[in-house]
Amino acid sequence: MPDVDALLAEAEQEEAERVSARAVHRNRRTIADLRREIRELHRELDEREEDIATLEALRDKPTKAKRLRPQKRKRDGKQPAAFVALASDWHTCEVVSLKQTGGINEHSQEIGEERAWRWANALVKMVKREQLTTEVHSLVLWLGGDFLVNDGLHYKSERACDLSPPDEAQFIRNMLAELIGFIRAELDVPHIVIPTSWGNHDRSTIKMVPGHAGDYSHIQPVYRDLAAWFAADSSIDFHISDAEWLELDVHGYPMLFHHGHAIRYGGGVGGLAVPLLRQMGRLHSDYDFKTLNVGHFHQRGVFQGGTAFCNGSLVGPNGYSRDHGMPSEKPAQVAYTLDLERMDIGNVYTLWGVD
Repeated sequence: MPDVDALLAEAEQEEAERVSARAVHRNRRTIADLRREIRELHRELDEREEDIATLEALRDKPTKAKRLRPQKRKRDGKQPAAFVALASDWHTCEVVSLKQTGGINEHSQEIGEERAWRWANALVKMVKREQLTTEVHSLVLWLGGDFLVNDGLHYKSERACDLSPPDEAQFIRNMLAELIGFIRAELDVPHIVIPTSWGNHDRSTIKMVPGHAGDYSHIQPVYRDLAAWFAADSSIDFHISDAEWLELDVHGYPMLFHHGHAIRYGGGVGGLAVPLLRQMGRLHSDYDFKTLNVGHFHQRGVFQGGTAFCNGSLVGPNGYSRDHGMPSEKPAQVAYTLDLERMDIGNVYTLWGVD
């Protein structure tokens, strides 16, 4: 005859195990929900911190704009002009595999250096072409940040780099020195003006530090080294930014430079134009400029006939951009001329980093 007490005990044990299993399942679901909530809160916190960083940057006391002497048409009839070349978002040492990009792009330190030299040669050719019909008084060469990958020094370090951060900074410094020396030797231009901006990848902090981002930027010492490197050449003039926004007066044409990370872009249907133009409206309360130059978004763009320019990149599509569904653009940089007689934008060029 079956032992009733034993059967009851077994049934109670089975029921307890079922209850325990359901509790564990509920707890697992609760933990998963909490993790999702934590991720969402982190995302919202990042957005609020970026908003605060933007507002703090706008509150910075504007620095006095650098000025280049106005120019007039000479007797030979050539229009006075300045040539502006934007250089940013090269990520020269980043490693990108064909697998990451679905076969549309590959990148390494060697490829990055090759693309940089391809850009420099294209720049020289384009300036010489402009000099056939205009009197180019100055080349404005903006070093706009994110030349470094800075892998491992901050969060979101998804990008790979074979060099340590100090070695990478040294490599970028030496490469930029060679490129600037090459451009100076190849071009017959009275002045080369080099305004600079730091980027978001240059930093050593977890987040951008409002008001102190330049203090924690690894590209700032690179810029200072380059300025010392070319200090003996009076035709090369560095303007190293001490704040997020750098003003430069180019022969009477006021310009503003910023890497672009303080401009919030949430991927709206209007693209970058809406947040960029909205930001410009706020900036005009503190800065006197006719053209804003930014990078950061790896998307080439000309807005309102040259009221603003957004630079491309030389790294091209990578794992980060492909995984997040961002537009894929071929490696290229933006350049354009200033008509110093009309005080307006002249020709706009694309300087390709690939064939």
